[in-house]
Amino acid sequence: SLDACLLMSMEVLASACGCFVGAATLITSFGRSGRKEEHPHEWLYMALAYGRKDLVVKGDPDINWNDAHPHFGPPLLAIGGKGIQLEVESSFQEADPYYDFSPESKEFIKDLQALFEVALRRGADPSVQCPLSCTGCVHFTVRGGGSVIYDMKEAVAGRSALSLWSAFSQRAKELDSSKSEQLPLASSFFDGILSMLLHVIPKHKGIVPKRQPRLESVCMTEVPEATIGIWQKLMRKDESCDVIFQCVDGEVLVHSAIIGSSSDVLAAMLRWPSSSVPSDETQLCRSLRRVELQDRSEAVEAWKLLVYTGLPPQEGLSTALLIEVLDISHRWQDHLLECGLLTAALAKRIVDGESCACVLEAALLRDLPDLRSECLAFARRSREMR
Repeated sequence: SLDACLLMSMEVLASACGCFVGAATLITSFGRSGRKEEHPHEWLYMALAYGRKDLVVKGDPDINWNDAHPHFGPPLLAIGGKGIQLEVESSFQEADPYYDFSPESKEFIKDLQALFEVALRRGADPSVQCPLSCTGCVHFTVRGGGSVIYDMKEAVAGRSALSLWSAFSQRAKELDSSKSEQLPLASSFFDGILSMLLHVIPKHKGIVPKRQPRLESVCMTEVPEATIGIWQKLMRKDESCDVIFQCVDGEVLVHSAIIGSSSDVLAAMLRWPSSSVPSDETQLCRSLRRVELQDRSEAVEAWKLLVYTGLPPQEGLSTALLIEVLDISHRWQDHLLECGLLTAALAKRIVDGESCACVLEAALLRDLPDLRSECLAFARRSREMR
């Protein structure tokens, strides 16, 4: 009958629709299972893995810098996670083989070191262990002269940044010891990373004397230009100054409240009574305190600018002038010395044998162990010094 035919047709149609719906559900679930959900800050870990300092610095997200990515692990282990590939240049002039990283590789190394500095300043802990479920690894290769000089790979699962880079360093030292004809490029690279990581680890607080902060880890913060402008205006207002530094070639006027806050030595010195100002001077002159110095006014002016604003002169500071400023800072034990700003600046001036010798002499005379170590580390890496 007609009703029976209609009922049969509806059953066939319903069965077919059920098949289509089931197939669509299967396809949809398959597509979803094939695509994994991204980490909320996937872009950051990718930037760290590719060594993109520019992206990390510009983005600078407010995150937990010890949070682990499912593949790369914590940020300190993600750096270089897409591979560290370097090139070396060689020279065999006069039977004296010479190896060094290419200019491009040196720039990439600087970017990697800057990424470690950024992560450490944001609170990354080099002792945090990576989850065992992480599948990433760091692959380090160095090529030169058409051959592979170094080829090392270490997995990140279950390891901290310290253990990972220590393993790389040990393997590199073993390889370098078997190649006496070349500089220890790889081990120097890894030791530089380890040096940054080790200096943020809490130290034993027994009888070990307090040391200055690590040169590369000077605490920095952004200050609005308007605030700097206020301090610069105050610095230039000689009429409000109440202390005169009488240098060998001129005078430098400063405010006792500011320099006393910068240095306990200066604060104590300014508390002593002075008879350097004659009694028949004007009221303004009677309020000035004169301090005799054996320094050049240019060096004292540069020290003053750094104390007031934290900025060097617009024309810059030569290495010789910077050492003079360090001498003043060391004599007065001010905050520039305590925070390591001057020693960090001098460490960056070590570029050849002459500058290394100059900075090393300053470090030895003033008993600055961290700066001395930087000089010795450069000497070990430098073919000229070796």
